[in-house]
Amino acid sequence: MSEAIETIIAGADYFVLLLFRVSGLIFLSPIFGRNIVPSRVKIGLVASLSYLFFSMAPQQGAIEYSTLFGFALKGIAELLTGIALAYITNIFFSLTFVAGQLIDMQIGYGIANVYDPQNNTQIPMMGNLMNTVMLIVFFAVNGHRRLIEIVYLTVERLPIGSPSLSPQAGLVALEIFALTFMLGVMVAMPIIASALILEFAMGVLIRTVPQLNMFVVGIPVKMFVGLVTLMFTVPVFVNFSERVFSEMFAGIEKMFGAFMVAA
Repeated sequence: MSEAIETIIAGADYFVLLLFRVSGLIFLSPIFGRNIVPSRVKIGLVASLSYLFFSMAPQQGAIEYSTLFGFALKGIAELLTGIALAYITNIFFSLTFVAGQLIDMQIGYGIANVYDPQNNTQIPMMGNLMNTVMLIVFFAVNGHRRLIEIVYLTVERLPIGSPSLSPQAGLVALEIFALTFMLGVMVAMPIIASALILEFAMGVLIRTVPQLNMFVVGIPVKMFVGLVTLMFTVPVFVNFSERVFSEMFAGIEKMFGAFMVAA
């Protein structure tokens, strides 16, 4: 233990900057940084991962800074690097809320929302369900291990103390935002398609039987068909989640590449 402490003290500036990078990802990540996770657990995870990376990653020379203010700027840059990686994970997990909102509007649950303690806001009911399913699948396929591995690769390939802001990172963030919105629409597409087919069928039925009350018959039928379609959609969504995770890891690496260009 004393040897480990002495090693950390010898490279204190490197270790502190490493803490900033890891904490930016852990505390804002929708996986590790959820509000239900105690702060002590998050701090312990940040410290443990930072020490693990500190022991494994090669330290490429001394960190250059002349004043305490210069060191603070490097700390902010490292923190923003971690936040940028956390942003990618957040936006990919948020696609379930886009899909959930579209699904709720189609099956009649659009006026009912649930409280999300993670984001401190109201979210769609189906979005909350799909977000939970996606989180379970993420741990089931060892996505958390892959995420930690990517963070280690950022430490290994992008030396601590070297990141700097780049306009390229903003373009990458915008591109990923558009991709996640498209994926969210793709998740909701079976429900949207079934609702459109049902609307067409109900229109033909109303024209054939004018005495039929659309509001009395149509709304319950629409909810029933939507829920049945959703029952078959959720298992497909579980398999589709693997593609979402692949796109998410590719997006993290692309954002990481933008920081490397800036460096």
